[in-house]
Amino acid sequence: MKLSDYIVQWLSDKGIRDFYGYQGTMIAHFVDSISKNVNVKNHSCYNEQGAAFAACGHAVTSDSCSVAYATSGPGAINLVSGIANAYYDSIPVIFITGQINTYEYRRDLPDLRQNAFQETKIVEMSKVVTKYAVQILEPEMIRYELEKAYHIAMSGRRGPVLLDIPMNIQRADIEPDNLLSFEPVKDEVKADIDVIWKALKVAVNSSERPVLLLGNGIRKKDYHIFLKFSEVLRIPVVTSLLAKGCVPATYELNFGYLGGAYGHRAANLITSLQSDQLIAVGISLCTRQTGVNTNNFAKQARILRYDIDPEELKRKINDNETSFIIDTSTLANLLVQKFDQWNTWKKSDEHWISYCKEYQKISSGYDNNLEVRYPNKVIDTFNTYIKDQDIIVSDVGQHMMWVAQSIKNPASQPMLFSGGHGAMGFALPASIGAYMASPNSSVFCFCGDGAFQMNIQELQWLLREQCNVVIIVLNNKSLGLITQQQDAYFDRKHYGADYPDFTSPKFADIAKAYGIKSVSIHDIGEIPWAMSQKPEKGPFLIEFIFDIETYALPKTRLGQPIFDQEPKLPDEIFEKYINNVYWR
Repeated sequence: MKLSDYIVQWLSDKGIRDFYGYQGTMIAHFVDSISKNVNVKNHSCYNEQGAAFAACGHAVTSDSCSVAYATSGPGAINLVSGIANAYYDSIPVIFITGQINTYEYRRDLPDLRQNAFQETKIVEMSKVVTKYAVQILEPEMIRYELEKAYHIAMSGRRGPVLLDIPMNIQRADIEPDNLLSFEPVKDEVKADIDVIWKALKVAVNSSERPVLLLGNGIRKKDYHIFLKFSEVLRIPVVTSLLAKGCVPATYELNFGYLGGAYGHRAANLITSLQSDQLIAVGISLCTRQTGVNTNNFAKQARILRYDIDPEELKRKINDNETSFIIDTSTLANLLVQKFDQWNTWKKSDEHWISYCKEYQKISSGYDNNLEVRYPNKVIDTFNTYIKDQDIIVSDVGQHMMWVAQSIKNPASQPMLFSGGHGAMGFALPASIGAYMASPNSSVFCFCGDGAFQMNIQELQWLLREQCNVVIIVLNNKSLGLITQQQDAYFDRKHYGADYPDFTSPKFADIAKAYGIKSVSIHDIGEIPWAMSQKPEKGPFLIEFIFDIETYALPKTRLGQPIFDQEPKLPDEIFEKYINNVYWR
């Protein structure tokens, strides 16, 4: 059996049906094998970065492993930004790169800069952003390396792996029954369930103002269990940005997402100032969430943390912190098994719930009346058209903050961001992968005029495969987050971020050139008409042109705790809910 045929069949047997990549000489055998297998489908991008982001979108949406491939040299290097995205956001993707023939290597010249045309040491390059990266030099090791890579990608804290396969290895003839298999070493970390359970019980029963923090480390299938825990014990829920879509906006005890810069005011306040007990599950509590000065975060609270990644737990928030290394699915199963026990634990005081709801209503009402938050009102208008089964994808920029603050996902549904990596150009290809993972859904893809141009070529991919993706390009004719920063710290000098250093084309016209139906609008009142132009099937683009300077607000004030955001709330609100709290 041809080795590349074996790889495709092995991946297909694991349930992987979609392969994202770009053809090239040194990956041609693998691509040929994809085309011959009737159980899988090849999806060709127009830049390998697009393939990598598409695989990320597929994996997040399906909550399973996906595959992206590229040829050697520049093709492999173009994958690296997507590899990094998968690594920082814990996305299981198997990346497969082609490589020059093994017999082209000059082993006697180890310092030779390049052994042959388009040879690049992609394994060495990618090791810092993969869980595992290896070059396969012996055909009989293919089963072992596939099984090992898949196991590593899917176990523990999930993430990407890379297999670099020379051309002559791809085309080698193998005997599948004679291949060496991989036996994973059993996890040496033994969670003491009794201790973990006692800590949770004490945390709930000894607190007056608990908050449940839910992060991206929770499997999608388990979220409903933690929401049941919140519902029964009346514990407010706050999420990370990447976990925002997993909790319906309509859930009574959902108080938004935590953010040290642009998070919801209510989430930031009740978490960082007013709570006396944080129960953090699968959330990193990085400085993007807590603020750079962690001494200002949750000073009055005990913190109980559950995470599979021991390195994250080493990043202590305060001295009154207890943490456990545990798979969040194990914790979820424990909650299911012991429902009769925790169902009788102490429920949160309704006075605490009322406080949280009051502050959420008043602070969001204040924000919603700010003229400067006009872009948020634009985003809010699209909520009418997003259904329970739909998928929301955002690129990186001011619009990412508008989407995070103002999209009200009606259900627990995929909501995709490039979180830790923050890669502009993520959204369009990620939307394609998300659609392939869930073809009965519509995808709403929000982009800024800067980010959209990073991978604009994938419009051809979108058209070719007739994906049901609605692209909303929010065109403020600048790099908005940068100009906002320059307004604050660089005397409003918009070097490199605004005209004449930065300009944008007419995106609706570009979409039409690709054969995609599109419209261009300037006002919220035109959105219903624009959406009425959407075709029943296939892609559609709406360009919304802002005629004003745009800002992402509220935003944490420089050097202040994360709940002290600008624009500053009126003194009477600040005094009542922040400075003069009536239960102290």
